Amino acid sequence: MKILLFTTGGTIASIIDDGVIDVTPQGKLLVLKKYKEIDKDTEFEVVSPVNILSENVQLTDYKAIVEAFKNIDTSLYDGVIVTHGSDTLAYTSALLGILFSNINKPVCVVAADKSLQDEKSNGMDNFCVAVEIIKNGMCGVFVPYRNGDNKVYIHNGVELFESDTLSDDFYSLGGAYAVFENGSIVKNKESNSLYSVDVEKANLNFDKRIMQVMPYPDLDYSRLDVKGADAVLHRTYHAGSVCAVGNSNNCITTLIEKCRKDNVPLYICGLKTGKDNYYSMSSIMDKGVKLLYDMAPACAYMKLMLES
Repeated sequence: MKILLFTTGGTIASIIDDGVIDVTPQGKLLVLKKYKEIDKDTEFEVVSPVNILSENVQLTDYKAIVEAFKNIDTSLYDGVIVTHGSDTLAYTSALLGILFSNINKPVCVVAADKSLQDEKSNGMDNFCVAVEIIKNGMCGVFVPYRNGDNKVYIHNGVELFESDTLSDDFYSLGGAYAVFENGSIVKNKESNSLYSVDVEKANLNFDKRIMQVMPYPDLDYSRLDVKGADAVLHRTYHAGSVCAVGNSNNCITTLIEKCRKDNVPLYICGLKTGKDNYYSMSSIMDKGVKLLYDMAPACAYMKLMLES
């Protein structure tokens, strides 16, 4: 079996030096060194378009990653493993999932919660399950990740949510696609390719400016400047709601008016099909906002970025 190891950096490629975690040329191959200690038969080829901590990713880095990915002759490999940081894991897995959802090979995006120098790191478990996914020939883009319950969940790339600052766990829209249990991959649902974009028609210049807005109490929309944005992506509270009443500056209608004035499309994500909407949402549905249903925020961001 031959696997392309596509390294981009992150904690899984980092070394701890005097209490500081950072990527190094040696660190990016540490996962491969450790894996070869348990499997000497699988052949790997390495490509490294970038080597950064994922919180530092720029649109130029995404351009480099996609260009390198497009140049891969997948017929030469049984699958691809992309090592990546966990901070922007959801964005990169969504990017690859949107562009390559119909790829006829397994692509796994693998991160770690701690440096591989730490014996408690989940990085090797995640990497080993990625190899199992490739052995099983699962086609598409997946993210295997061991949560705090010590189970390795396999997420569809486009469905992954960002992890929060107090938990290293990852979850995905509608639950994980599969789970690795007792040496086997147990599928929970069908794969999702609803958000695919034709890679040949996608905007791969990564030159669009997408402004994201997170709701919180007393958010003052009057202070937001949408000029120069190609689109505004507004998230909702967990119930699919936003503030639509009260002080005008704290009401989303202020943002709607700003976007209308500057001809900037406003998208709202966090809505579920078949679910009743709260008044706060139903009251603005006829005001020119574009509603994105059943889509994780990172996927929504990347889909807007890629649309030409």
